[in-house]
Amino acid sequence: TLIALLAAVFVLPALGMADGHKTKKMMKKMDSNGDGKISAQEYASAAAKRFDKIDADADGFITKSEMKKAKKKHKKKDKDKKKKHKKDKDDDRKDKSKHDDDD
Repeated sequence: TLIALLAAVFVLPALGMADGHKTKKMMKKMDSNGDGKISAQEYASAAAKRFDKIDADADGFITKSEMKKAKKKHKKKDKDKKKKHKKDKDDDRKDKSKHDDDD
């Protein structure tokens, strides 16, 4: 079905690239009934939501332009997350160093 195809295109790649933390987060997000498993219906629902996010004008179609914009937005979001994570790690290191100096 179309939903299965969308799921394969939009959800599977994300699952494949996810590390342990991201996998848990995605599982929790997709597992709408909280049973620890993702049913075909839950999977299809996640794909449909992803489709709707990309389909900016809500016409039921994803254009090349919408796909490019979604990809760009996703890359920026990932870049911002990595930047914040690095800053947090650096701040933690500085705090630890400061506490070590106090001893």
